Amino acid sequence: MHPVDVEGLGLHDYYEIVQKPMDFGTIKSKMEAKDGTGYKNVREIYSDVRLVFKNAMKYNDERHDVHIMAKTLLEKFEEKWLQLLPKVAEEEKRQVEEEAKAELDVKLAQEAVHANMAKELSNELCDVDLQLEKLRQIVIQKC
Repeated sequence: MHPVDVEGLGLHDYYEIVQKPMDFGTIKSKMEAKDGTGYKNVREIYSDVRLVFKNAMKYNDERHDVHIMAKTLLEKFEEKWLQLLPKVAEEEKRQVEEEAKAELDVKLAQEAVHANMAKELSNELCDVDLQLEKLRQIVIQKC
């Protein structure tokens, strides 16, 4: 539930063996993060949960209780993940479709803004043409 207490447990080689430490407390914090530092999708959570178990297995000898329990829990987790995977894929597809629609909406809005700008410019050019024609007529009359 917490990062490994490397100093308290005297695990001086821990960071040599485990390059990317991970624990469930960190996972929970990242899941609850509201400042943009959290997980972007469920697959990132899946990856970190696996990392917790993989690290425990990597650091502890395969005959050690911690290794055995981590391996057992990883297997259970993988089973549950396989059951959840179709829903994950469905949600990812929905998100992609939603993002594509939002992108299209933004593009259409930009095109509408550009069309309005073009119309306004065209009207202004017509006004300038009228003013030029009036000035030309005045010049012709004075000449």
